[in-house]
Amino acid sequence: MKNLTKSNFLTYLDAPMHLWAEVNDKFEKPLSTYDQHLIKQGYEVEKLAEEYLQGIVEQDDNLNLIWQRVFVDKNYEATSDALIHNLSDNTYDIYEIKSSSSVDKTNLYDGTFQFLVANKQIKINKVFILHLNKEYVSFGKIDLSQLFVAEDITDKINELRMEVDIKREEALEVVSNENSNNIQHCYAPKSCRCTSLCHDNLPLFSIYDIPHLSKKKKQELLDLGITQAQDIPTSFKLSYKQRLVADVAKTNEPYINKKSIKKELDRYSYPLYFLDYETFNSAVPLFSGYKPNQFMTFQYSIHVLESKESELKHYEHLSLDRSDPGKSLVEQLKKEIGNTGSVIVWNQTFEMGRNKEMAELYPEYSDFLLDLNERTIDLADIFKEKMFVHPQIKGSWSIKNVLPVLAPNLSYKNLSIGKGDDAMVAWWELVNNDPIDQKTKEALLEYCKLDTLAMVKIWENY
Repeated sequence: MKNLTKSNFLTYLDAPMHLWAEVNDKFEKPLSTYDQHLIKQGYEVEKLAEEYLQGIVEQDDNLNLIWQRVFVDKNYEATSDALIHNLSDNTYDIYEIKSSSSVDKTNLYDGTFQFLVANKQIKINKVFILHLNKEYVSFGKIDLSQLFVAEDITDKINELRMEVDIKREEALEVVSNENSNNIQHCYAPKSCRCTSLCHDNLPLFSIYDIPHLSKKKKQELLDLGITQAQDIPTSFKLSYKQRLVADVAKTNEPYINKKSIKKELDRYSYPLYFLDYETFNSAVPLFSGYKPNQFMTFQYSIHVLESKESELKHYEHLSLDRSDPGKSLVEQLKKEIGNTGSVIVWNQTFEMGRNKEMAELYPEYSDFLLDLNERTIDLADIFKEKMFVHPQIKGSWSIKNVLPVLAPNLSYKNLSIGKGDDAMVAWWELVNNDPIDQKTKEALLEYCKLDTLAMVKIWENY
């Protein structure tokens, strides 16, 4: 029987079928470029964490740092990130290192699995998640004593021990299965890496397209033999928005609330600035003023309509030097956005969040950036709030799904960079290589430009 590793166990929690696919080499999709980027950042954080922990043990002759020790108990295997051995009482503290800025439930399961295996061989005092400090602001050289937070999760592990013990036995059974029969699939086909195992023959408009449908309700429908959204019974309890999407699936006709759309669009005032940002987030701050995992805005595109009859104008900016990209971006942005009119974005939470952060980073532009937030309107609200629901858009409000319906002559499919995650990684590689790769530069500009042009074309439909 194969050993169940800590990594295997976390995959099992994601979905039992994903674990079977992982151990049997049945994943159909490789890790994305962005996933690889996150893994690389994790290694960089680990190096700094080792330096940080080494500094702790050097202050006490009774402490010893042990790195990457492997523990095996029966068919369970766990490799610790770091152990601090207290020689005076022969106890160990476990440090699990994360590049995130907080502790989530997965981290707790991770730590509990490791505790159960390691506790058979060593006497464990405490278990810590060593994560990045979300309040730390970098000013020049990284201060390791402030960069990390060691969060004690020992009590939470004690609460989870029984549950994890049961779940790891279940996971071990999946690992030992020769085939995938009767193994639980995932509930998120869009992100699934083994769709032929989890969601073979999934209909084009499925129950998974109903927005914010809970796992419990998805399973209830599956137990009824229902996979198509159009087959969801009218008696099945759904929210108002969910029912709108299900009804559109049933009728195959779009739902358009003209009154609500008109009320939404009446908020817009000329000139109209269709704005989109591209960002990069680094686990460890790269420049002064930044916090761990804070976004750096490196690019924007703006399409401008000064009046209903005016010609559409386009402006863009792409920071290409190795200094903080946001400063030059804001300087240019201020020249191209006037102090009146609506700023139109797709997902205002993101763009407004970046404006707020940049207002803190560059206080001389604070009034300008906060004023942008006061004038910001989210075009996506028409689709998020289900004022417009279309059979081809289904329950989504992604601009990449809306665009083919309302502006079929535009498409992301033929772009060499067609996703924000890919743009993030491409920009980082671009600015860290000499000479500047012109094809990548043009691809970044083309992608961001399409984001704002897409908004214009969607807006023109109304």
